Amino acid sequence: MTRPTLRPRLSIFACAAAVCAVAALSAAACGNFTGVPASLPTISDTGTVFALNGAPPGAPTALHVFSGALTSADANFIFDVAFDIDPSGTIVVLPQRAVASGLAATHTVSLQKDTVNSFDQLTRAPANGYRADTAMTIKPNQVILVQSADANACGVSLTGTTIYAKIVITAVDKAARQLAVKYTTDPNCGFRSFATGIPKD
Repeated sequence: MTRPTLRPRLSIFACAAAVCAVAALSAAACGNFTGVPASLPTISDTGTVFALNGAPPGAPTALHVFSGALTSADANFIFDVAFDIDPSGTIVVLPQRAVASGLAATHTVSLQKDTVNSFDQLTRAPANGYRADTAMTIKPNQVILVQSADANACGVSLTGTTIYAKIVITAVDKAARQLAVKYTTDPNCGFRSFATGIPKD
């Protein structure tokens, strides 16, 4: 597996300048996000993360949705969700604000479980049903969805204010406090597809 490099946290411009200008002049155009194409491919990968509590310094404990990178849930707060194992051995997924104080956190991250679909069956994120800034416990092989309102990614986007990911923990090593994670992220603001390549919606 090749670990992805954390990409610079630049705002996404999903349309050409001319298209953006036209959209800015028309409320209807701004509301019709399907007229603005996605520009970035979805990111799918697997990896191993440490449980947040007790992890070695600098070890990967979190996922940054926009870059699709496993990273450390440190004081830079360049992450969306962190992973932990509680004293009973249960997997815990924590949005950024569940790790940081309200003043330190940079954006809202919302979660929901999918109790119907397997990871591969889930090809599109739902638009609603998420719980904001609330930690969730999950079982191995249970899919969890992430909705991230990352202003560094979507602050000036015309296509939406959120980006999405799906995650599944495929294995847990309680003794080593490590979790095997599989995930797909859609870094295009407002797009909810997990299909391979540049999404259509």
